[in-house]
Amino acid sequence: MKLKYTLIVLMFCCTNASLAESLLKQYKLPPLERVTISAPINQLLDTARVLKRSRAVSIPFSAIDDPEIYQGQLRTEIQDSLPSFKIDTEAVFTGDKVSELNSLLQDLTGIKKVTLQGQQIVGDETLSIPKNTVLLGNNATLTASNLKLGISIAANNIKIQDLKIETTGLGIQVAKATGVVLQNLQFTDVGRGIAVLADSHFIEIDRVNVDSPKQGGILIQGNTSHIWLHNSQIRNGKRSDNGGAGVLISDAQPKQLLEENTQVSSLIEDIWPLTQTIPYALLIENNILADNRSQGLYVDGGYGLVIQNNQINNNDKEGLCLSFGAVNNIVMSNNFYNNGFLARQTDDDLKRDLILEFGRLDNGSAAFKLPAVSLDNSAQNLLLWNVIRKNAGDGIKMVRTGIRNIIMLNSIIDNNQGHNKYFHYFGIALDSKGIEAKIDLTKHPLDFIPAVENIIVGNMIYGRHWAGIFLDRGATFNYIYDNIVRHQRLSSLDSKSSGLNKIVENNWQTRSNGSLWDRLFR
Repeated sequence: MKLKYTLIVLMFCCTNASLAESLLKQYKLPPLERVTISAPINQLLDTARVLKRSRAVSIPFSAIDDPEIYQGQLRTEIQDSLPSFKIDTEAVFTGDKVSELNSLLQDLTGIKKVTLQGQQIVGDETLSIPKNTVLLGNNATLTASNLKLGISIAANNIKIQDLKIETTGLGIQVAKATGVVLQNLQFTDVGRGIAVLADSHFIEIDRVNVDSPKQGGILIQGNTSHIWLHNSQIRNGKRSDNGGAGVLISDAQPKQLLEENTQVSSLIEDIWPLTQTIPYALLIENNILADNRSQGLYVDGGYGLVIQNNQINNNDKEGLCLSFGAVNNIVMSNNFYNNGFLARQTDDDLKRDLILEFGRLDNGSAAFKLPAVSLDNSAQNLLLWNVIRKNAGDGIKMVRTGIRNIIMLNSIIDNNQGHNKYFHYFGIALDSKGIEAKIDLTKHPLDFIPAVENIIVGNMIYGRHWAGIFLDRGATFNYIYDNIVRHQRLSSLDSKSSGLNKIVENNWQTRSNGSLWDRLFR
């Protein structure tokens, strides 16, 4: 499957060479690789697991460096591979129990369409959908209060439409299935809405509403690809750790119980060498991911993803995390607003995230705040044309080991909303945990390398950030140019780095407005 996709991408890029050109060529960007052989950081790059990962995955950077072409081709390939359903048999289900519906589905042959007549279906057992089935819910409600799983899809060519699902467990599980369409579904107060697992490909999730899930909204895990999540809403998630994100994309090794896969301990597996459980070629667009206690979207190691035109607002942690080997992805034209305030976290939550020691503010929220977008052990991602406004912490933050990412043409406005006497935040922060002397890097799943060879270009950074751009210690061979910074609190650029960064032709505001007291503390 991966080889087939790679060949298609390469063929497509060749045939369209006359119609488009790469982002690097179109905007005359510097080459990604700029570290000289003699530079001390070069030895660290040779050992960087995330960089090895970015080179080894089946969708290389060259396949995504024209993002408009790539996203269009990915959508077309998914659409062309979804089933068309030429119906052989039609039936109307008049019962009120899932066990009766299971019997009917097993009795029908060929490509079948079943329409539910009643408005209430009692889940006395898990609904198992056989292959070649169209199930029209007619806005009925399936209630499965005592079941761990409401609907199981483990076959090909299936469509479920117009159904409400109420269960304390998992609403729908898709596993080892190809050609599945889920449309106009509503999940309320579920444990988790949808899980797409293990060797599932060409899945459309359209107009799905998951409200107040206790575990998380949608999980995409393992060797899954060509999943199109669009026009959907995931709101008010109740779980606070990373596994409770509105959308969780993870390469965690499968565990016996579903939610064991989403525990923090499962999301910190090695990023190198490659495993066979990495989600890839996903299209996530035109969704609302809002008001979750955790992140709006957490990417644990996926590649070749397109995340575009989403509204990612009011999440208590980051809006988006690209973490643990997330490489060769496109994040473009999203709106990030009011994320990262950590106002709904318990003491246990903050202790787990190692920030309880920093205390709380008078309003009860954590003193430490989070960015709208974070990159942690991520490489060769494109962040383009996003609007990032009024988030608590930094607009975009590289936590550690950000290599060869392109942050370009974003509007980054009035972040640092959570600044206080303990912490302050930036428009774009090339942060670094550095090489920690106390950590045995051979046994730790992450690299601890400064920000290297990133391109920060053409961003408009406006408003009361502590500084427009921050370079932490060790940051080197980054290219920062053609950015506009205005109305910052302290300075346009705040740098602790003595590295060879190229910082040219930016339009800085050299003096901040107002008194020193006003700039720093208001």
